[in-house]
Parts: sequence; structure tokens; C-alpha cells
Amino acid sequence: MGFFDVVNVYGLLFAVILAIPHIIYAKTHTYDMNIFNNRAMLYIDRIGRYFSLFLMAVNVGVLEEGFTSELMKNFWLLSTLVMSALYVLLWILFFNKECKWVSYSLTIISALIVMLSGLLQIKTLLLTAGIVYLIGELYMNRKVFSQ
Repeated sequence: MGFFDVVNVYGLLFAVILAIPHIIYAKTHTYDMNIFNNRAMLYIDRIGRYFSLFLMAVNVGVLEEGFTSELMKNFWLLSTLVMSALYVLLWILFFNKECKWVSYSLTIISALIVMLSGLLQIKTLLLTAGIVYLIGELYMNRKVFSQ
């Protein structure tokens, strides 16, 4: 079993694109963690986010089948590339002015990238992690913008 059988290089690239803005935001902004009164949802968000990024980059070999055709792979690359570009543009908007619609758009696009990757690559765990991430992130956004 070779390195590229375990590591999905394109998935790793897209996972890095999804992770870097979160890291930069966490380093440059702070907010009161006491607004999250439901600790379980906070952990659901984190578990969903980290497992999504991990499963996009690494082929674990459990509940995975891979792309069914070359056309499916090309569609995944193109659609994920377009959504990633939109994701980066939305983060630039969000860094300039934190507003609710941009935050929700970021959540939906990042979850779509993860879930579409799970669907097209037939990775059941990745699809599930994307759904968990979406639920947790929507909760976080609701709490942050309901203050």
C-alpha cells in the first residue's frame, strides 16, 4: 500500500483551503465562549470539522469505494475548485465585515464541499462527518449572531 493509496492529495489540498481561514480567524478574533451553553453541540461542531478535514485528506479504507468513473472525478475536482474559490472570497468578505449572511454562506459552502466529496467518492464516513459538521456549525452561527 503506497503513500497515494492512503493520502488523497487533492482532498488534502481542499482540506487545507477549508482549514486555513478558520485558523487565521481564531488567531485574530475572540468571542465569549460562554454564549455556547450547550457544550455537546460545541463538541459536535469540532468533531465534525476535524473529522471532515481528516477524512477528506486520508483514505481510511472503511466504507469507501472511490470514484465510479473518471467523469465523476473531473466533476468533483471542478465543482470543489469553484466552491473553494467562492469560499475564499466569502472569507475575505467576512474578515472585512462580520455579517450573518456571509457566515451562514461560509457554513453551507464548506459543508457542501465536504458532503459532495463524500457522495462523489462514495465515502460514507466523510458524508456523515459533513452532516455532523453542518449541524454543529449552524448551531455555532446561530449562537454567535443571536447576541
